[in-house]
Amino acid sequence: MKKPKVTTLIIAISALFASATSIAQEDLKVWTGHSWSTKITDEWRVRAGQLYLFDERLDLSSIQNNARIDYRFNRRFRLGFGYVRSSSPGDPDQQARNRIETRLRLSHRWGKLRIAHTLRPEWHFPERSKFEYRIRYALGLHAGNWGLPLKITPYITNELHYYLDGRPFQYRDSAGDKLVKQSPNGLHAHRIRLGLRFRPFKRASANLSFMRQREFNIGSPYRRLNVTDPRNGEVKRSFNNFSVLSFSFFYRIKVNGSARTASKQNTKTRNL
Repeated sequence: MKKPKVTTLIIAISALFASATSIAQEDLKVWTGHSWSTKITDEWRVRAGQLYLFDERLDLSSIQNNARIDYRFNRRFRLGFGYVRSSSPGDPDQQARNRIETRLRLSHRWGKLRIAHTLRPEWHFPERSKFEYRIRYALGLHAGNWGLPLKITPYITNELHYYLDGRPFQYRDSAGDKLVKQSPNGLHAHRIRLGLRFRPFKRASANLSFMRQREFNIGSPYRRLNVTDPRNGEVKRSFNNFSVLSFSFFYRIKVNGSARTASKQNTKTRNL
């Protein structure tokens, strides 16, 4: 690797880290992960990996194992089905959490800018206190190839989360009397992510990013989170606001295509 490439990468990483730490001083978490993918056919791809989640004290709080299969209709549209299992290595008695998701991705180009829309309906089991189902929509803007060293690509992603069917919550009036007991369904979270992607070597890519999550309330007062109990002042279903500095590594495995090539040749022979 040439020295100018190293210098450019160090400057980009330092700038991202400096902006992250200046925004979030106390609630900054660290996530690291690795994954791989391979192409089964021109349309079908499989992907698997692990994500390690560290809390503010840099203690390993959770490990996520994930797998997904994608179908590529064309260059713009993909459909995928995935499974994620989360466990806590520090507490083996804690019940593992599972997630099944569908991922629809539509992308297009506007000059050198690539725009991606991603919709991800998720089913979490066992259910979480705030939701059992979560619908995530993300709008991503990727700078494209500008001839930077290591093919560095900056990007920004905005994501909204809609919560459904969490554990019923007892809402009360200002005097503490019961009003209605129901799940806090609604649009409740926003994530913004700033990141850099680069390629350290062929068929491999790395991702360094900073993400900030904020939860909020919109709409009915009887679908809210972060509710203060008028009887004792205790906050119920408090907001989960945090920041994450993450690094991930991704590798594409190239499957030997001789079998597929032979199959195509045999098909052509039979059609003669």
